[in-house]
Amino acid sequence: MINFSHKGFTLTQILVVLIIIFLMSIVTFPLIREYSKNLELKNGTKAVIQSLRLAQQSAVTEQFKYAIRFTALADTYYLVKKVDPEEIINSWQLPNSVYFFYIDGLEDDEAVFNSAGAVDFSGDVYLAHLQNQAQTLIEIKPSGYITWQNYEP
Repeated sequence: MINFSHKGFTLTQILVVLIIIFLMSIVTFPLIREYSKNLELKNGTKAVIQSLRLAQQSAVTEQFKYAIRFTALADTYYLVKKVDPEEIINSWQLPNSVYFFYIDGLEDDEAVFNSAGAVDFSGDVYLAHLQNQAQTLIEIKPSGYITWQNYEP
């Protein structure tokens, strides 16, 4: 016969469970923090790529040159319609913890798309995270094809 007079948990059992939860949180907190930093960088990279594709699509659709102009010091970038005079269509700011690390190959820090969807000058845009210095590389090919990858210096 089973005795049901013992109800609830002992103090020792509760302390063991709390210690296990505490140890698990100590182990997982740094991993979650690192993941969130990488996620900020990834989201910033995807936003820049989305803007590049918008410029490319606008150039093909409207048969005018469109550009994404990068301002590295302010960590902003602009969608520019290349007419006389130039029109700034939209502007975006990178997340606070992400910045333009290096821009290579683009003339005047602009990715200019022509009416065929290709770029005038191919190049690379490097983004980095302030805290962990993780980097991503956005490659803009001469055909207008855009790729990105995590970059290890």
